[in-house]
Amino acid sequence: MKKYLLFLMACAYVFRATATEDFLLPDYEGIQVMGQSDYKTLFTRFQNQDTTLSIRDLQAIYYGSAFYGNPSSGMSMRRLNAIYETNGNDGVIIYVDSLLSESPLNLGALRMRFIAAYNADDSITTRKYLWQYDRLMDAVYATGDALTEETALHVVCVNDEYTIMNYVMQVELETQTLTTSMCDKMDIVTKKGTKMSVFFDVQLVLALENRMFSKSKKPFKFKYQENRP
Repeated sequence: MKKYLLFLMACAYVFRATATEDFLLPDYEGIQVMGQSDYKTLFTRFQNQDTTLSIRDLQAIYYGSAFYGNPSSGMSMRRLNAIYETNGNDGVIIYVDSLLSESPLNLGALRMRFIAAYNADDSITTRKYLWQYDRLMDAVYATGDALTEETALHVVCVNDEYTIMNYVMQVELETQTLTTSMCDKMDIVTKKGTKMSVFFDVQLVLALENRMFSKSKKPFKFKYQENRP
């Protein structure tokens, strides 16, 4: 089981580091007009680990959470560590399950859930949540390589940026700035000590934050301003 888990994670990282196919921006307009019923159907297929889901489908599921579901609201590592100290792995499972019940596409929680399942020798649950986590990462990494503002990775919340940097890129953040094209520029250090910048497109994140503080009663609408030549 351990070899299986490490193999899958290694394969996913290599794919993301070496893929050369054209990037695919989320179809924000199409996602917003698909409707709650069609989104629910796609989401159910995702929960059932439907291997016929396309990248477009997976993007609709992930980015559609901003319009039809509940985008990730983060996960408190301090609380998680405290729970582990007092209640062990069983307590971690209860806590993470509570997060996923509210935000089932929470990347950090999905990652922690398959790790907790692995620690519990629950191979079926490990495969389920690893599959979900990896498919959502495929959807995000289809949008770019994070190396420029034009090829920034699209995310639905800030917490997913940190999950990607910490556990996929495996880098350390030094400074963060917001660019004029509404990208988070992350100045990072790799494990080998190389300093560089990676970019996350946060237009949707900022739109959701603005909506949160808005007094408008109109349905949330999002218009993406393309940064790419």
